[in-house]
Parts: sequence; C-alpha cells; structure tokens
Amino acid sequence: MKIEMLVGGLMIFRLIGIGFAFALAGCASTAVTPMAANQVMISTSAAPACGMSGAQRVAAQMAAVETLRRGFERFTIVGMGAQNNVRMATLPPTMATTTGTLNTYGNTTYGNATTTFSGGGPIVFGSNDANLVVVMYRKGESGYRNAVDARSTLGEDWHEKVEKGINTCS
Repeated sequence: MKIEMLVGGLMIFRLIGIGFAFALAGCASTAVTPMAANQVMISTSAAPACGMSGAQRVAAQMAAVETLRRGFERFTIVGMGAQNNVRMATLPPTMATTTGTLNTYGNTTYGNATTTFSGGGPIVFGSNDANLVVVMYRKGESGYRNAVDARSTLGEDWHEKVEKGINTCS
C-alpha cells in the first residue's frame, strides 16, 4: 500500500511538472528598437519549449505587427540573427527508500536490502532568441512591390494581433 501511494504521488508530481512545461511553451517576449523612420530591429526571446523555429516565427509575425502599427503595409527582412541559449541541469535524487528482508536459521540471520533513489531530474532553462532588422514600406515607395504583405502574414485576425502583439510560439 505504501508503494502504491508513493507511485501515485510521483505520478501527480510528474503531471504537474509536465503541465508547467506546457504553460511555459507559450511564453515569448519581443523588444522593438527603432533604427530609422521606416526601419526597426525586432528582438524576440522564447521559452525553451518553443525551439528556435518558434522564436523565429514570433519575430517574423512581430515584424508584420510593427509594420502595421507604424502605418506601413509591407516589409522586408534585411538582417537576422539567432541564438540558442537553452541549457539543462540535472538535480540529484531527492528521496531514497530502503527495503529489506531478514531470515533467521538457528543462530544465524541472513539479510537482503535494496535502496531505490527517486526524484530530482532535469531542469531546462534559458531561451531561444531571434533578431530581425526590418525595413517597412508604403504603397508607391521603392521596394514595396517585392516586400512581404503584413496583413497576409498575420492572417484573417490581423486586427487582434496588431492590438495585442504576439506572445506565443504556437
């Protein structure tokens, strides 16, 4: 019965940990640095679970958001960079359980003991980072024709994305 309670407790602990990891998967933040009247640098940092592609996807969508927020319609990416700053550490075991058996034959006792270690495990931390240098265009400006349309990049709900920004990599 004690073993069942222990296993049940560990399962609950693992499920809570998995839920926490999925909650973090949606976390991304972006900083925007103006460089010129029609140029910005987008710096995005995303949770480890997003991966590098998730960070780049958020940065590209934020390029479209900033284009529309600043009164432009299209944009081009003229520079980019990315960095994986994700690291992992392993915690030592947090619990040890020892069980044993004893058998006595006459004046001699024989024994057997087993120790099981549990708990601890990996901790993932850090971020995936993406940087984009974006040039924005209005209709009629040089470069407009070959630039990416910001509204189509964001999809049908572009109004909502422009208002709230992008903070999830999914």
